Amino acid sequence: MSATPQSVRDKNPPTKPRLAPWQNALCGATAGVVSRFVIAPLDVIKIRFQLQTDVIGMTGRVDASQSKYRGVFQSCGRILHEEGYRGLWKGNLSAEYLYLSYGAVQFYAYYEFEGLINRAKRKLDLPLPTEMLAGALAGSAATLTTYPFDLLRTRFAVQGTKGPYTGLVQAVRQIHAAEGIKGFYRGVWPSVLQMMPQMGIVFACYAGFRRALERFELRGIDNFISGGLAGMIGKAAVMPFDVVRKRLQVQGPERNSYVTGHVPSYPRGILACARKIVHHEGYLALYKGLVPAILKSGPSSAVTFLVVGLCERAMS
Repeated sequence: MSATPQSVRDKNPPTKPRLAPWQNALCGATAGVVSRFVIAPLDVIKIRFQLQTDVIGMTGRVDASQSKYRGVFQSCGRILHEEGYRGLWKGNLSAEYLYLSYGAVQFYAYYEFEGLINRAKRKLDLPLPTEMLAGALAGSAATLTTYPFDLLRTRFAVQGTKGPYTGLVQAVRQIHAAEGIKGFYRGVWPSVLQMMPQMGIVFACYAGFRRALERFELRGIDNFISGGLAGMIGKAAVMPFDVVRKRLQVQGPERNSYVTGHVPSYPRGILACARKIVHHEGYLALYKGLVPAILKSGPSSAVTFLVVGLCERAMS
């Protein structure tokens, strides 16, 4: 059985039984680990773009030569030169924990919410958008559950060769000592507000693309294509929230010790932070890192849905 949303399964009843909730979680966790390793370098580059505070005008970057990271290939080369190949996988340990746990919670929650929504539709006779609602709720649940790993991933991705963090355990201890429990949840609400529409769009688009590709009988490749297209659309739609989230995640006593240079102090509020970014850097600053983000989200989502489909067929 492939990772097909309920509306598609209703039209084409599966020949294999639906998986148990723990199996959905295992499929999501496996997909998360695999997809994270594939897209790690693009994630590092995207985060560094987002944390640069150079001004962007409507016609492009102002004095681009002053920016440390100016493009995907230039940034990749610079990281390799200054930090070695390991620099492209900075924060990967915490990110693997993030993707493993996020994938598990997301796909567990998605199918549970999908069932609840479909039962509500039948009982109340309401035209609810099943895939979008289930995806939005699952994304929110997964984000809240795994957020500390997301923050750690961001901070590791932008630190230099000398720290300030030497390892995952040491980072947890240092953040807790200097910032308290709240330190692990800096930027959590922009993250939730980002992931609700993003995952709703992703699952809805995935279902639509799957239906369009069904007649071609691509034997699993339709999962890959549909997931990739859905991931790119979903990411582009919520990019400003992602930029605000990254700026808030690196606040704290170490904010000026990262390789992107000086990071301004931002207010905790989402709108206040966004206004300050726009005031100093222009409106297009809310889309910093868009190219590597799309290049990352497409393959990540494609691999995720492909691996979930393969795992589900193996377990059915």
